[in-house]
Amino acid sequence: MSAASLAELLARGLPQGVAARAQALLRVQAALDRALPAALAGRVRVMQLEQETLALACDSGAVASRLRHESAGLIDSLARQGVTISAVRVSVNPDQAARYAPPVDKPGVPATALDSLAHLNADIEDGPLKDALTRLLRHHAPRR
Repeated sequence: MSAASLAELLARGLPQGVAARAQALLRVQAALDRALPAALAGRVRVMQLEQETLALACDSGAVASRLRHESAGLIDSLARQGVTISAVRVSVNPDQAARYAPPVDKPGVPATALDSLAHLNADIEDGPLKDALTRLLRHHAPRR
């Protein structure tokens, strides 16, 4: 379930003022996500917006430091998107970082599929597809 659909679901059961505030914060979060550099995407969350001060939480001190350094540019970028703020307050919240998910063991590509791909690779002319199939077959070749 996306954050927007969850917000809509919650908005139906919340008092009108709370629902409107949640929707406003979601719009600010969307604008912030567009304004942030790609390296910071998903690592910064809007916590509060009061009296033109935007409170943000970051998953690490390095991200917080970079945001503090670039706060003037962030304020300008948000203003171009219709979010009027005069100050940014940044805090670190390490609990926000994505939890470690152990890698999932996946079965390999079946031998019959690899044989079919090898036949296809032998039949097609040189080009990007043939190069990609060659790399795929080399990657899935049995280890010796």
